Amino acid sequence: MLACTVVAGLAMYLKVREETSELFDYQLQEIAASLPPGFSAAPREPGEHAPERDIALQVWDSAGALVYASHPAIALPRLAHDGFRTVRAGDTEWRVFGRTRHGRFVQVAQDLDARDELVFGVAARSLAPFLALIPVLALLIGIVVGRSLAPLQRVARAVELRSPGALQPLSTEGIPPEIQPMLRALNDLLGRLGHALESQRAFVADAAHELRTPLTALKLQLQLAERAEPGPAQASALARLHERLDRATHLVEQLLALARQEPALEEQAMEQVDLAQLAREVVAEYDALADSRGIDLGVEVASAAAVRGQRDGLRVMLGNLVGNALRYTPRGGKVDVTVGAEAGRPALGVTDTGPGIPAAERERVFDRFHRGEDADAPGTGLGLAIVKCVAERHGATVRLADGPRGRGLDVRVTFPPRGGLPPRRD
Repeated sequence: MLACTVVAGLAMYLKVREETSELFDYQLQEIAASLPPGFSAAPREPGEHAPERDIALQVWDSAGALVYASHPAIALPRLAHDGFRTVRAGDTEWRVFGRTRHGRFVQVAQDLDARDELVFGVAARSLAPFLALIPVLALLIGIVVGRSLAPLQRVARAVELRSPGALQPLSTEGIPPEIQPMLRALNDLLGRLGHALESQRAFVADAAHELRTPLTALKLQLQLAERAEPGPAQASALARLHERLDRATHLVEQLLALARQEPALEEQAMEQVDLAQLAREVVAEYDALADSRGIDLGVEVASAAAVRGQRDGLRVMLGNLVGNALRYTPRGGKVDVTVGAEAGRPALGVTDTGPGIPAAERERVFDRFHRGEDADAPGTGLGLAIVKCVAERHGATVRLADGPRGRGLDVRVTFPPRGGLPPRRD
């Protein structure tokens, strides 16, 4: 407002100065034209000179002799021709108009300093309303902006006074429409944050519960090994101790993998991932385990497929699917990893010849620490939970079905078309 007022005031001053200068020039012309043909007057005394108020008038006859000067002390040169000109006499600049009239040359002059003083006075009187309006506008703007921002300040105060655990939505009552979109977005963020915190609380509680059992079993097994006599009994106790230690280690690894894949916990760079190459790398990692169990593990690439995602997360997901298949497939069985497309969407599949999962339990097996009633292979109940978490972060769907000829399990992960990712909401 101040900048606009200064610019407007400057423009007005220049306009007033231009108009006033034209008016003063017109006044000089009128004075020169109003002198009668027989004009004759005695010059003023030097003490009567008041250049800030008066106008200097000079008249020359046809012979070029000065016949009249209103201010003899002002030595202005005679103009060479009719019209306007700015001349300097001593320390003062004059605006001079000359005109030949009735055989005489009439010259009228005005002090430019006096003229500028008059122009400034006119401009100042014109700008007075602007100057008076500035504090009034400043007060009105302060009141209006203050009242407009009061609801936003109340919202900020409400957020500031909340405890870290208070994630209830903020009230939109009495909030102006301009602020409601921001408040809705904030409530949405609070809701997602509450969901994430609740998920983490459940994860910590489940992890603590699941770790307590194997650690207690390890302690008991260690006590049994200590009390066992050297020989076969002690060797058997130590073997069971190693087995339980391996299970506890696997549980911790799975917990860490699940924690890393939890939404909002880790931001990993997205990149273009070749699913065929990823499948070959994962199969190569589990090849030795498959050979030790006499299981035929292979990769079948039906068509090239690529997705944009987190390579490490996808590797963990596929590794859990392959590991589960190897764990539940009996010796002499077969596990196939397939790469291709379904309805134009990239897809990964893992098929085994194990016992499979009953249709009634296929929804529950994605819950943390859930294991089927008939599961006799060692495990933690976290593998498919990790698979579901990674798939959701990539906008993919996981489908469980019977294997070929109704034997085993077929797990199919289908990604969004063209390898795209859905909008992130974590």
